[in-house]
Amino acid sequence: MRLLTTVLALCMCAAAGCGERAPSASDLVGTYSADLAPESGSPRRITLRLEAGNSADMATEFPGDARTVRETGTWAIAPDGTVRIVLARAGMGPVTNDVTFRFSSGTLSAVAFDTVRWGPHGFSLRRQ
Repeated sequence: MRLLTTVLALCMCAAAGCGERAPSASDLVGTYSADLAPESGSPRRITLRLEAGNSADMATEFPGDARTVRETGTWAIAPDGTVRIVLARAGMGPVTNDVTFRFSSGTLSAVAFDTVRWGPHGFSLRRQ
C-alpha cells in the first residue's frame, strides 16, 4: 500500500509539473558575469548579455592587458530547458563559441562547451 501511495504521489507531481520549470525568455534576459582563472593561460572576466529578441553579446576581458574580445550572436531555449548560445567574433568565421547552459536561481552553468577554451570543469555565470 505504501508503494502504491508513493507511485501515485510521483505521478501526480509529474502531471502537475513539480520541480523546476524550464526558463522563459523573460527569465533569461539580462547580464551575467564571472571571473575565471583557467588552468593554463591568463585569468579573464566574462560578461554575457542576453537581450530580448534572442541576441547575445559576450565580452572577454583579460586583466592587466588592454584586450577585450567581443563576440555576438544568438541564444535560444531548447525543449529540455537548456539555453544554447552561439557566438562569432567578427572576421573569425561563422561560429567561434557554442555553449549550452542550464539556468537555475540566476546562474547560467555550462553543460556543453569547448573544453580547450573553457577547461574540463566548465564555468558558471551569475546574473548581475
